Amino acid sequence: MQLKDEIDFQELLKNPVRLFGLTYVYFLVVAGFIGTYYIWSMNDVSKNTIAPVILRDSTQFVQDIPMQRGALIAPVNVTEVGRTSKVLVDKGANLFQANCSSCHGNNGMGDGLSAAAMTVKPRNFHSAEGWKNGRKVSNMYKTLQEGIVLNGMQAFNYLPAEDRFAIIHYVRTFATDFPVDSLSELQDLEKVYNLSKGTQLPPQIPVKLAMQNLQNEAASDAKYVENVCSSIATKKQEEQGAMLAKRFSANSNKMITASLATKDVSLDVFIRTVSTDPITIGFKSAVVRLSREEWSSLYAYLSKVSKEKKS
Repeated sequence: MQLKDEIDFQELLKNPVRLFGLTYVYFLVVAGFIGTYYIWSMNDVSKNTIAPVILRDSTQFVQDIPMQRGALIAPVNVTEVGRTSKVLVDKGANLFQANCSSCHGNNGMGDGLSAAAMTVKPRNFHSAEGWKNGRKVSNMYKTLQEGIVLNGMQAFNYLPAEDRFAIIHYVRTFATDFPVDSLSELQDLEKVYNLSKGTQLPPQIPVKLAMQNLQNEAASDAKYVENVCSSIATKKQEEQGAMLAKRFSANSNKMITASLATKDVSLDVFIRTVSTDPITIGFKSAVVRLSREEWSSLYAYLSKVSKEKKS
């Protein structure tokens, strides 16, 4: 009745403009509802439903060091081995087949059996384009000494220096336009690597493998310590059991055979059997006052003695 007195709906229908006075109330109600829903759902709204794209800089990739055998690199005279000769080329041909042909192919075309599985294809020695370190003898020696990690080219620094020069001279027979090193360039190569003195190449293993070995050694050490502690604990328990057996024995033979007469007697059965009638089975009556730990030691000792007697 009051609603009708306050709002004349017939009048509103005749004059709809008056309805706009109520829109403010409607707006506040709707805005309040939306605001409440937004705050309630804020955690869900803030979630990103699209997986972020992570751009990885190639400089951030970590290349593990390769496995390397220790070796004594014999000294060489760079001015001699830096110049081609039939002896070096013939020697290099055999070394190339043994060390390089699987990737670079028998004829140096970069089509070896392993090339198909490689992301960066091996060098085609017949082409003059795209050599990372250059095509001179000194440049090629740098490649064999240090490798080219990003291209998958491993270092061959474990080979004697003369063998590496021999491979280089054989590779240079695949084309006729290889540049020739000056005397000063060969002398610079000598200064960088001290080839006339020879070098001792230390052995190395990949960091990942080294870490795995350390973990294995640590686990082995922990196991050893555990076994030692277990052995000490067992011995201590046996000593305590022997002492208790001597202390509470009334008849040692009966004590061993009667209390453990049943095969695979458990500790609880042993305690119950002895406690029921200790004197009859060779124990002193005071044995019933043992703690569970002492019962365990006594049980372990008598079980061991019983097995030794049976064997």
